[in-house]
Amino acid sequence: MEQGETITLPDERKLGYLIVGEGNPVLHFHGGLSSRLEVIVFEEIARSMNLQIVGVDRPGFGLSTYAPKRRIRNFSTDVSVLTDHLGIEKFMVTGYSTGGPYAITFAALHPERVLRSIVISGLSLPLDTSELSRIDKILYTTTPIIGTWIQKKQRNTILEVVKDPDAFLKSEAGRKMLKDLPEDYASFLSSPSKSRDILLRSMKEVYRQGSNSIKALIQERKLMKNGWDVDLSKIPPGLVRIWHGTADKTVPIRNAYKNAEAIPGAHLEIFEHEGHTLIFNNLRKLGEILSSRKDELFS
Repeated sequence: MEQGETITLPDERKLGYLIVGEGNPVLHFHGGLSSRLEVIVFEEIARSMNLQIVGVDRPGFGLSTYAPKRRIRNFSTDVSVLTDHLGIEKFMVTGYSTGGPYAITFAALHPERVLRSIVISGLSLPLDTSELSRIDKILYTTTPIIGTWIQKKQRNTILEVVKDPDAFLKSEAGRKMLKDLPEDYASFLSSPSKSRDILLRSMKEVYRQGSNSIKALIQERKLMKNGWDVDLSKIPPGLVRIWHGTADKTVPIRNAYKNAEAIPGAHLEIFEHEGHTLIFNNLRKLGEILSSRKDELFS
C-alpha cells in the first residue's frame, strides 16, 4: 500500500504528503536525499504527544510533480495550498538539512501562520561548499552532465543498499561507501535501527519519478547555492529556533551561526559532539518542544 496522498495544485501539478499522528499540526520539510516518508521517523512522538505531523514532498521528490523553473519561495505557496486543503490555519514547522531553508523561507513569507519554525542541521544560503565533505563538495560543484552521472550512480548505490542494508554494507562496495561518508552518518547507517530503515525507504522514494527525480536533485543543489529569495529581517523575532551539532560534517556548524545572525531573535541551540544525524538522537526532545504550546493556539 502506497504511503501518502496527493492534492492537485492550481497549476495542475501534484503535491505529495503523508500525515502521522493526530493533534496539534506540524509541517515537516525533509532533507536533501529524502521524501515525505521521513516523517515516519516521528510517528511514535506524534502519537504519544498529541501531534499531527505532515511530511511534504518537494517538486520532483516522491509523489510531487517536478517543476523545472521553481524557486525556494515557490514551495511556500504549495504548502499554503496544502494547509488550506487540510483546514490548518496555524502550525509548527520543522526543516531538516536542506529542508531548513524552506522552513526559514516559509516563516519569512507567512509568519502569521507559523507558531514556531525549528531548523535542524539546516543550510545557510548561499551554501559555502568549501567546508563540505569530499563527496558533497563534488555533488554541489560539478557540471550538469557530470552531476547527472554522479546522481545516477548514487541512485544505483542507494537502491542496492535498500534491498539488504546489512549485507551491502559488509560488501566491498558498502565499505567504500561508508568510508566516503562523514563518520556520524556512516555509523548511523551501519547500526540497524527503525530510524535507519525508515530513512533508507525515504531515500529510495526520492527516485520514484526516474529522470525527473535526478533533475530535481540537481535543481535542489543549484537552489542551495543561490542566495535567499526572501528578506530574513522580516521574520518576527523569536519565531525561528535553530539546532545544530558541533561535529556536523555534512552541513558544517558555520551555517547555523550565519542563520542565527541573519534571522531576528533566532534561538540557537548547539549540540556538542553531535553530527548531522542529531535529529534521530533527539526525537523525544523535539516532540516536547512541538507539543509545548497550549492547544488554543492551534485553533
